[in-house]
Amino acid sequence: MRRFLLIVGLLVGAVLVLPPLWYVVFPADPPPDLPPAGKRVDLGSGVAVNVLEEGSGPAVVLVHGLPGSAYDWRALLPELARRGTRAIAYDRVGYGRSDPRLDDDFTPEANADELLALLERLELEDATVVGWSYGGVTAMLASMRDPSRIARLVLVGTGGPDSADAKPPTPSAVMAFFYSDPVLRWRAAVPSTGVALMKALSGIAFGGGPQPDWWLEGLRANFARPETVLTYFSEMSGFVDPGSEEGPGLFAADTIALPTLLLHGDDDRLAPVAIARYLHTRIPNSTLHEIAGGSHMLPVTHANEVAARIAAF
Repeated sequence: MRRFLLIVGLLVGAVLVLPPLWYVVFPADPPPDLPPAGKRVDLGSGVAVNVLEEGSGPAVVLVHGLPGSAYDWRALLPELARRGTRAIAYDRVGYGRSDPRLDDDFTPEANADELLALLERLELEDATVVGWSYGGVTAMLASMRDPSRIARLVLVGTGGPDSADAKPPTPSAVMAFFYSDPVLRWRAAVPSTGVALMKALSGIAFGGGPQPDWWLEGLRANFARPETVLTYFSEMSGFVDPGSEEGPGLFAADTIALPTLLLHGDDDRLAPVAIARYLHTRIPNSTLHEIAGGSHMLPVTHANEVAARIAAF
C-alpha cells in the first residue's frame, strides 16, 4: 500500500508540475486581441463601457450574456442596421474592453443599473432593449427598476426561472474548485486547459452544430483578462435573485408592463426553452417564438431571422 501511494503521489505530482514546465520551455502563442474598440461611455459611477454602433434610426440596445462581449453581436449588428435601426452593443462591466468592476457587486441588479445609466448617458428614449442569456436577466430587471427609457423588451435565449417553484442556482463544488485561485493559477500556466474548456462549453452552447471561425478566438481574447475570469465566476454565483429589499427579482416578472418578445431555440442546452415558456405565462404583454432546432447561439446562427423579428416587433 505504501508503494502504491508513493506511485500515485508521483503521478499526481507529474501531472501538476510537468505541464507548466513544458510551457516554460515552449511558451504558447499569446491569446488573440479583441476587435478594435468602439466609443468609450462613462456611466458616471467611476467606470466606463465600450460601445459599438451601426446604422441609424430607432435605437436597439443589445445586452450580451455571460461571459460574452459586445463583439458576440457582430453577425446581428449589420443585419439590424440594414433594417433601419441604430444598433448599439456594449461590453458589460468587467468584459471585453469595458472597465473592471470597482466593487464586489457582481449581481444582475448592478448590471441592470449600469444598463439604465448607459441609456441615460446616450440620451436614448423609447429604446428597444435586447437581452441575450444573462443579458435577458439584466434587461428584465432594468425594466422593473425604471422603464422610462425603454419602449419594449426582446429576450433571446434568456436566463431566468422555468417555473413558480424554481430555486436560484448556486455554483457546484466542482465549479467552485475549478475557479479557485490555485486552480486558476495552474490553468494560466497551462493555456491548453483553458482552450479545451472553452471548446467544450462552446460545443454545448452551439448544440453541437458548426461554429464561426471568429467565435473561439473572441472567447479566448475575452478571457485573457483576469477581470473577465473573476466577473464570470462571480456573476454565476448570483445568477438569479428571487427578490430583495432593493426591489423585485425575476419571480415578479408579471410586473413587466412593456411589450416583450421572447425568442428561444427549442434545442437550447444552456437555457432550456422551458424558461421562455414560463416567462411567457408571467409577462402579460408577451409574444413567444420558438425557433426549431435553434441553440443558445441564435444571434450568431440565426442572425437574419432574429434581426427580422426584432425589426418587425
